[in-house]
Amino acid sequence: MPIVYACAASHAPGIRAWAEAVEPATRDRLFAGFDEVAAGLAAAQPDVVLLLTSEHWANFFLDHIGAFCIGRGESFEGPVEPWLKVEKTRFPGNPAFAERLLNHCYAVGFEPSYSHEMKLDHGSMVPLSFIPGMDARTLVPIMFNTLATPRPTAARCLALGQALRPVLDAAPERIAVVATGGLSHDPGEINHGRIDTDFDRTFLDRMSAGRLDELAAYTDAQLLAAGAGTLELLAWICLAGIMGERKARTVAYEAVIPWATGVGVLAYEAA
Repeated sequence: MPIVYACAASHAPGIRAWAEAVEPATRDRLFAGFDEVAAGLAAAQPDVVLLLTSEHWANFFLDHIGAFCIGRGESFEGPVEPWLKVEKTRFPGNPAFAERLLNHCYAVGFEPSYSHEMKLDHGSMVPLSFIPGMDARTLVPIMFNTLATPRPTAARCLALGQALRPVLDAAPERIAVVATGGLSHDPGEINHGRIDTDFDRTFLDRMSAGRLDELAAYTDAQLLAAGAGTLELLAWICLAGIMGERKARTVAYEAVIPWATGVGVLAYEAA
């Protein structure tokens, strides 16, 4: 069955934890964008949400680092942060769907790791907190290593998305794909608080136009120049690989100084 909905959104913890720190008009525009894609996803009535998200040392550390990790759990709980102002929630997993993804990846030249136990932090819970009725859907996360080197390249992440598309199209379930992370931010690093709006707008333009070659060409150095957290956009690039040259739309974008992040929301056109 074709993918019924696809979108991407930033997951800055301040979106929920420090919402009041932002000027109301800015916050209202962003929240309207989050609500718009959440309503679109809910209206599409997916059976499963494939969540492309980032590891933040909530599950793995230097004793085990993999480029990609598929969650095979019966359920997933989050957030791990007690201060996030998001209610702790347990989402039903979909081990059978995850196993199909995993087996397909191995068959076509990708060997992601997998986990039967995976915790969800702000990187997953902030976007999920906007989506109504998640308890009626199943969740399968794919975690991306954006922390320790070596990391998967943008080209490899795009290729993973392209490799996933056939198994998603063949699935009997109604599937929504949600990518999270970014945009430019440098959390806790030397340029903490700096937001590269030129980078953000160029990246959003490339995503919106489906310019896959340009997305695949991003280097670690180019992403890091916009802040260490900008590497989370590897998940967005994987989404672009899944969606091919389908056009998307920037629903909202704001450079939010109190959250030290360029915050964006993007949605793909209906098939």
